Order: sequence, then C-alpha cells, then structure tokens
Amino acid sequence: MFNENFQIIKTAMDVAILRQNIFAQNIANAETPGYKRKYVVFEELLNQAMSMKMKTTDENHIQTEKSAVKPQIKEEESFFYRNDENGVDLEIEIAQMTANGLKYEVLSRLMSKNIEYYNTVLRSA
Repeated sequence: MFNENFQIIKTAMDVAILRQNIFAQNIANAETPGYKRKYVVFEELLNQAMSMKMKTTDENHIQTEKSAVKPQIKEEESFFYRNDENGVDLEIEIAQMTANGLKYEVLSRLMSKNIEYYNTVLRSA
C-alpha cells in the first residue's frame, strides 16, 4: 500500500535512534578509563550496496532483490583524548548528538507528511 519512501524514512529513523543511543553510551562513559568510543556505520555500507548492482542483459534474467543494509556499531580503536585511554570527547559527542536529533526531527516530519498525503487520498476516495 505504501510507497518506498516509508521504508527509507523508517530505516533512516531507526539508524538515527541507534546513533542517539550510542552517543548516550559514549557520554555516560566519558569518565571511564579505557573506554573506547563507539560509532554507527551506515551510510558507507548503503553506498557500497547501491554501487554493487547486478546488470541484466535480458528481461528474463533472474532479478536481484534489494538486500537490507543493517547499521553496524564499531569501536574507535586507537584514538584517545586522555592519558587514561578514554576515547570520548564530550563536546564532540554532544554536538553530534544534537545534529543527529535535528535529523531525526526532520525525518519525523517527512514521515508525518507522507502519512498525511495517504490520509488525504483515502478520505477523498
């Protein structure tokens, strides 16, 4: 019933929520000695998946299905801001968390507008 926009926006919102949780973990562990900063990798994986399309020379060839790209949580391995080998810079984490929150808000409004368009169509039918 819904177009592809709903799934794309939903996935982007899920990734934004995951990022918020990771930022919160990093901030909570900003004073933990030896804590390695975590981050979410998604856009790079999505770009790789989109660039690896199979070409078909005949319409009867087997069509490939879209594979769902899943975000990955990774750890910063060798970058530390302090002598206790903690990799979290509180100011950077808070700035990134704020920017990510704004992205989520925009995505939420896009989703609301898409639902509103469908409601308009359904009411007029």
